[in-house]
Amino acid sequence: MLLLNADRVVSIDRISEAVWNGHPPATARTQVAICVAELRKAFRAAGFRDDVLLTSSPGYLLRRAEHEVDLLSFRAKVAEARELTHRGEIVRATERYDEALALWRGRALCDISSAVVELEAERLEEQKLAVQEERTALHLQLGRHRELISELTALVAEKPLREQTRAQLMLAQYRAGRRAEAMETFRQGRQHFIEEIGLEPGPILQELHEAILNDDPAIQAPTRPRPPTRPVTRPNTFPADVVSFHGRAAEIAALDELADAPGPTVALITGCTGIGKSALTVHWAHRKAEEFTGGVLYANLHACCREPQESDALETVQQFLRQLGTTASDLPDDLDTATALYQDLMRERRALVLLDNVATYQQIHRVLPPGPRSTAVVTSQNQITELVGTALWLRLRPVRDQEAVELLTELLGDRARAEPRATAELAELCGRLPAALRIAANKLIAKPHWTVQRLVNRLAEPRTRLDHLEHGGERLRSRMHASYQRLSPDVARMFRLLGRLDTSEFGLHDVCALLRLDPNEAERLIESLVDVHLLDGVPGPDTEDLRYRFPPLLRTFAAELNHNEVRAAEAARPPRLVGRSAKAELRFAT
Repeated sequence: MLLLNADRVVSIDRISEAVWNGHPPATARTQVAICVAELRKAFRAAGFRDDVLLTSSPGYLLRRAEHEVDLLSFRAKVAEARELTHRGEIVRATERYDEALALWRGRALCDISSAVVELEAERLEEQKLAVQEERTALHLQLGRHRELISELTALVAEKPLREQTRAQLMLAQYRAGRRAEAMETFRQGRQHFIEEIGLEPGPILQELHEAILNDDPAIQAPTRPRPPTRPVTRPNTFPADVVSFHGRAAEIAALDELADAPGPTVALITGCTGIGKSALTVHWAHRKAEEFTGGVLYANLHACCREPQESDALETVQQFLRQLGTTASDLPDDLDTATALYQDLMRERRALVLLDNVATYQQIHRVLPPGPRSTAVVTSQNQITELVGTALWLRLRPVRDQEAVELLTELLGDRARAEPRATAELAELCGRLPAALRIAANKLIAKPHWTVQRLVNRLAEPRTRLDHLEHGGERLRSRMHASYQRLSPDVARMFRLLGRLDTSEFGLHDVCALLRLDPNEAERLIESLVDVHLLDGVPGPDTEDLRYRFPPLLRTFAAELNHNEVRAAEAARPPRLVGRSAKAELRFAT
């Protein structure tokens, strides 16, 4: 009691109440006096020259003076840490928090059986937990999520109903690429809440759970601050790295080699929708960002969801000028002047330029780096003719079988390992397409009561497969439809017609025979589909009969479009009466 109230008088009655749980004996005052005398002897034997315990009516006072009391030292260090946090000195603040928590040796006052003391112990434990959460928040802010996981796991096991600590563990796991574990931490917490207090988790956990499912940029790991090497703007405004990235080793090696090559270099990454063009680009950029001392510039041209505009070129140059530190008042409003300023700022830099979702060369040619030390990476669903002959051209294909399974396993954790055959089937039904794999994994994470096999069974029917490859705002069909809508009417019709075929791979001769098409016109239209990666050309020895293949899941989409067109045509036909055995029957003509 005296230590808990250092430098304050504690009455004999309060001490007696604490020692004897509110039922002190008649000799309580005498026994307290005897104990105080023994304590004074112990202090003197330990080398304390001055009196530590003073008699002060109506009780006693423990005089701190120059002596250390762990509780007071803890509170002082916490106060200093909070002041440092307020001033923005985050690293120093975490050091003070760590020093404060290092003073604890287990639970406070754990060997004392007293209602008064136990109440005080609970209050101290709550203070300690609050400080731990403050300190953890700063460590997360500094990107130290991996170091926190084991510590937070133990805390959550000890205090399963403490929402803030559980949320911090989920966030640390997610930022460390352990998304499935983060979802399992939420599931276990929800179960504790429902079973023990009959309530759903509060907003902190619910909102974080939703943010993890949607890969909300607001919860991505922060970029560690880097001191500027010189007083010029070094842009690094590109998206956060992809969680649980797998595969693409050959493409990453090719990009590494390109970045080390002399002179300005350009890479063109193409492939069908959902193949992972942007993910590869951003992941590689995070690996190499430190080497580009002039910074990383990023622009999304949104070719996936809109038509190219004449203003795109100027807007892209202006966007990069803003990233390079040009103020609004100094921003040129004509393309030539803006381009000249951009090239001047970039000429001596070693910079990485990321141009995502590009439709045409005209959108980007003004911002391709002019200096000899920079690299540009362009992603597109189109074969940009002006770059195909000069750039490093990476045409992405689905990830390998093992890579697809590894991605699902990292996202789903033990659930995937418990059903290896179903996980392999799921990877194949998703066409080993990264976007489809992530949508399927998110769906299973959101439905912990589902087995992997259950989703496999739902995806097994081709006609409804795309219905099940959607979750939240992610819909694979919507991505495919956006690509389809950009086709010219005759190319779009050819795509729908190819949906009638019962195979993913076919020859030009077979298509012309089955669909009764002119060979030259059919080849022109099919090659247009190849150019936008809605079909793949298949190399083969027979050059007379060209062969083609649908990318994963696109045949399903083409068949769906054809089916919808046939149904619409049937619905539009006028019915006719057909006689049969003196009985009139109403049916549609076929």
